[in-house]
Amino acid sequence: MAGRIPRSFIDELMTRVDIVDLIDSYVSLRKTGRNYTACCPFHSEKTPSFTVSPEKQFYYCFGCNAHGSAMGFLMEYAHLDFVEAVHELASRVGIEVVYEQGTQVSTTDFDDLYPIMAQAAQYYRQELRQSQAAIDYLKNRGLTGEIARDFSLGYAPKGWDNLINKLGTDSDMRNRLLKTGLIKQNESGHRYDRFRDRVMFPILDSRGRIIAFGGRTLHENDKEPKYLNSPETPLFQKSRELYGWYFARKTRPLKRIIVVEGYMDVVALAQYGIHYAVATLGTATTRQHLTRLFRSLSEIIFCFDGDEAGQKAAWRALETVLPLLQDGRQVSFMFLPQSSDPDSLVRHEGAQGFNSRLDQATPLSNFLFDSLTRQVNMNSLDGQARLVELAKPLLKPLPGGPYRDLMLQRLSELSRVNLKNLMTLMQTGEAPKSFIVKKNRAVASLRELSLVHKAIVCLLHKPMLSQSLDDFNQKLSVLDQPDIKLLLSLIELTQMNPQLKLGAICEHWRGTEYEQTINQLASQNTHFTDTNIDIDQEFFHAINRLHGDYATQRLMFLTQKVTELTVEEKQELKSLSQSRGQIHSYHQ
Repeated sequence: MAGRIPRSFIDELMTRVDIVDLIDSYVSLRKTGRNYTACCPFHSEKTPSFTVSPEKQFYYCFGCNAHGSAMGFLMEYAHLDFVEAVHELASRVGIEVVYEQGTQVSTTDFDDLYPIMAQAAQYYRQELRQSQAAIDYLKNRGLTGEIARDFSLGYAPKGWDNLINKLGTDSDMRNRLLKTGLIKQNESGHRYDRFRDRVMFPILDSRGRIIAFGGRTLHENDKEPKYLNSPETPLFQKSRELYGWYFARKTRPLKRIIVVEGYMDVVALAQYGIHYAVATLGTATTRQHLTRLFRSLSEIIFCFDGDEAGQKAAWRALETVLPLLQDGRQVSFMFLPQSSDPDSLVRHEGAQGFNSRLDQATPLSNFLFDSLTRQVNMNSLDGQARLVELAKPLLKPLPGGPYRDLMLQRLSELSRVNLKNLMTLMQTGEAPKSFIVKKNRAVASLRELSLVHKAIVCLLHKPMLSQSLDDFNQKLSVLDQPDIKLLLSLIELTQMNPQLKLGAICEHWRGTEYEQTINQLASQNTHFTDTNIDIDQEFFHAINRLHGDYATQRLMFLTQKVTELTVEEKQELKSLSQSRGQIHSYHQ
């Protein structure tokens, strides 16, 4: 498989993309002065507060604080992951995606498999039209021909070699069929169809390409497994993919998602107008699944059977999702009545009844504490102490913030252990973020920022400022100031690439420890509406102050070790002492 996409390629790609053209293809933009405006696509509003700057190649919403580059918009609006967004942008500007060591995406590994999957899906659809048994099965499950068409449902007929005879026209084609997982090979080398006598559900990636299939047997008492999925292939990794996500992500607005257990549940719910359901594919919900979902929305509802097996599955989901519960994300659990599944329940109660149940789903906090308190005697000190021990490994991974504080407060109330003692017990050792901006909080004045953050914000607003720092001192990295290394890297980046715009600069730090900080400071950048602020003056003032701080810090260091100074250090000490108060000054 190909390696990582180098940052140099991302930098080059972002210089070729026009954010106005991109966003205008999804949202109707109107030119207003130097910028473009529209009603925000990320929240409901009547008065446009969504602004796109062609100069900065950056978008910002003054209503909900949504902001980012062309890449960020594509990921958020089209619900693509980073690699998918890179490919989409590269396709728009007509360049090949380059991977590390200069290699391009290998067509021999992947591209020749997608047409085969499409041909197989077409074959299965044709077979469905000719199989009365399969048609009757779908009708008995309450599915219409329209919904079967929308989800491209098909049928794999009985027999061992139908597909291989249809598509396996030569040895090369049969080898590729084997690579897709559509056929199998036994120990003697004989090849045969993997799917036989099953209703077929194509599994799509987020770009709408078929990457795998799920097959559902027509017979309830069949000795064969009820559901059969494609094996893992170069196209398909079950720990990452979700059935129905391609369709669900098109829902506008996509406020929440339901995680169910089977493809039939997803299709049945869609038929009743509930288009925001997905299903895992032969595996429990993974961290990769949840990360992908939370990238596009903030609320997930898990739908499980109400029996013991369903409770255990829900608990596994709870353990997986807890470390991802940043503030604003919500998770709840809907447990089904006995002998019901989402398919039968929505047919019986209709969309309104099903949505009503979703609205009454059990919040994660209630499910967690109810489950734990049932395991101990809450009327005894021993039981209360045991509750804390059971809760500790679950709550400790929670990200810091109000949600974590409230969960600890609830544990304190139940266990009667002092909240301060609980917080000490749950310490994760994580350092506080150096820069945090709450989503709807008024942005601080530029002059209220630290020197480092002030310099970064000014440089984001006007990258050409770095060209004046021709002899900039990289020794400033030793300064004891948060994000000083980010500032130095930003200066180096903009000196080497003076053509970079704000959006491209933000993309340069995607996936790094500075991603959150650079994006928050970029959002600060959009509020420069006060004409009294002189960006150049503020920038050079901050830089000069940082040099003064460095000189002071270095002077103190050399003074303290005066008996151990080298010849070079003695000369440096003399120079610093003579120039104290007359530190080199950068200017426009």
